[in-house]
Formats: sequence, C-alpha cells, structure tokens
Amino acid sequence: MILRRLEIIYIFLIFNSVSFSQKIDSSFFINTAFQSGEKISYKVRYGVIKGGEASLSINLEPSGYSYIYHITALAKTTGVIGSMVTIRDIYESYTEVHSGLPIKSVRNILEHHYTSYNEVLFFRDSGYVKSLKSGKHEVPSDILDILSAFYFARRYLFSNGLEKGKIITLNTFFDDELFLIKLKYKAKEKVKTKFGKINCLKFVPIIEKKSPFKKEEQMEIWITADENYIPVKIRINLPVGNLKCDIIDFEELKNINGELNKN
Repeated sequence: MILRRLEIIYIFLIFNSVSFSQKIDSSFFINTAFQSGEKISYKVRYGVIKGGEASLSINLEPSGYSYIYHITALAKTTGVIGSMVTIRDIYESYTEVHSGLPIKSVRNILEHHYTSYNEVLFFRDSGYVKSLKSGKHEVPSDILDILSAFYFARRYLFSNGLEKGKIITLNTFFDDELFLIKLKYKAKEKVKTKFGKINCLKFVPIIEKKSPFKKEEQMEIWITADENYIPVKIRINLPVGNLKCDIIDFEELKNINGELNKN
C-alpha cells in the first residue's frame, strides 16, 4: 500500500494539470516557461511522517548537430518510511527543443524487491510508439509521455488563461498503455509555502468509474499563477491518512520575478 500511494503522488506531481485537447502549431510559440538548468525539489509526507523526496530537472544535451531536452524526475523514500521500504524511481524524457514533443522516454523503477526498466520510442508521424518491453502500439498523433506532457503544458497551454470549471485532458502513453488524464480548474488561491504565501492555480481530478478518487476534493494540486507554472503543493486525502507534497527548493527559474522568490 505504501508503494502504491507514493507512486500515485509522484505520478500526479510530474504530469500535473495539463491539456492537449487542442491542436498546437509549435512554430508560433516561444518557450517562456522554463530553461535548461531548472531544478525543482519536493518533500513528501504521510501524515506527520516524512516519507520521501522528489525532484524535476531539465537540461540541454547535444544530439548530432543539434540539441535536445533531457528531462529527469526522481522520487525516493527517506526517513522512517525509507528505513522500512526502499523506493528509487527515475523517469526520463528526451524531447525536441523546438516543439517540446517526446522522442524517447525511460522508466527505471526500484521499489523494495521489485525492479522494472523500460524505454519507449515515439514515432508520431507514423502513428505508433515502440516499447522495449511490449513492442509496437498504435497511438493518437497528440501522444506524450508523462514528463514531456508537464513541460509541454507549461510551454504552450497555460498562457492562454483558464476559466473556472474548465476540464482539461491529456493523452499519454504510460506503463505500456494509453493513459487519459482529466483535471478540472477550480480557482486561484493563495497558498502557504516555505517561500511565503503565493498565488496559485488550483486543480482537482475528474471523477470517473476507473478513478482512484471518489470525490473531487480528495486530491488537490496547486501550481504557481505566473509564467513559470511550477507545482508547489499536492494534497491527497485517503481513508487511512493524508499524503502531502510540498516544494522545498528551486533553481534557475526562467522568470525570476514570478511567485517563487528566495529573497
């Protein structure tokens, strides 16, 4: 149970609230949300017990005569929970710099005695992805992996503004199957963080038959209401306790005059 709960919060942390329901012509957009060298760090708690740490980072890497983005997400257990259960999950995504679309994704999982490794190559123009573990899968043209989806949303979608109650969706390929994400935008709220009270956009999941959540407010996500669109807080209310995820550090944000400030 501890393994599954930590994986749920980690997954929602990295895909956050994203939408790809409209067709985007990337040639008309300039990336104003993030830059190479950005890193965001989080602490995870189960009730009052510190349970783990997570981080998101993005860097430019050479690829032939050009460059690609290499995005990495890391989650691991620490403290009391870490002494009982070892989790070290690494997710990676390699994307085109110009469009932000994925070329390759990697999932490297260590959860106590369970390990799993997989790579997925994206052939969007041909309408399929190729998994190292399960082979070829037909996918829609707007397919993304979870990591690239988060950065794609920051780059293209939030700048258009959001209306209260708007439902946003995303097609991703995760764990060797299509995974549709649906979230609802609730409102702007001021949220208390380590860096003071900041303005945020609040999202909740759409409740469907297959959803692990029975009520909208059972899970809440807050991201900065600025041009950086950084996830700062996640709350998941469970029958046996609450999971909490909070930002603890950040580096190299593109917009230094945003809501997050160390001064």
